[in-house]
Amino acid sequence: MKLTAEALQQALLNTADQIEQQKDELTDLDREIGDGDHGINMSRGFQAVKKELQGKDPFEDLGELSKLVGMTLIKTVGGASGPLFGTVFVKFASKWNGKETVEGDQLYHGFREAVEGVAARGKSQTGQKTMLDVWEPFTEALMGEEPLETVIENALADTKELKATKGRASYFGDATKGVQDPGALSSSILLRQIAEVLNG
Repeated sequence: MKLTAEALQQALLNTADQIEQQKDELTDLDREIGDGDHGINMSRGFQAVKKELQGKDPFEDLGELSKLVGMTLIKTVGGASGPLFGTVFVKFASKWNGKETVEGDQLYHGFREAVEGVAARGKSQTGQKTMLDVWEPFTEALMGEEPLETVIENALADTKELKATKGRASYFGDATKGVQDPGALSSSILLRQIAEVLNG
């Protein structure tokens, strides 16, 4: 599996469209176990990313692309999600600066850096019903044989059954079991698009 700057650019444009389609679902979930603004915030952020990327020449530097996306998300996505999703791309930028293509260990270490960045920023870990519960298995699967789409589906199913112990959702306690975490779902939308371009 390899990731080019051009492919990531396309995956991000596709993500913006998918987020827009699922905006209401994300917001409804967040009303159940959050403050009800996740879909709106993610839509705002990824529409801003789309505006930055659409019609531009293909990027040749994964670091430059990732930094632009990270800073755009931090500036435009409200709540906790902006800094967390922004951190993913800022960390990608630090690992992939000056590279047009990454594969193997370079690809994995970019994602590993992103996961650790999100954990540090959110003071969270896997098992707490957050976006990490999707990002962590996806990252490990980059070095394995299991299809990425299957990994994402399984991670979402597992996350749904967890009790939230971190963030605003933790206030809802046992009521969070059986309800999908909005951050995990929006992460899965992004990761599905990345998986698609990784698989060629």
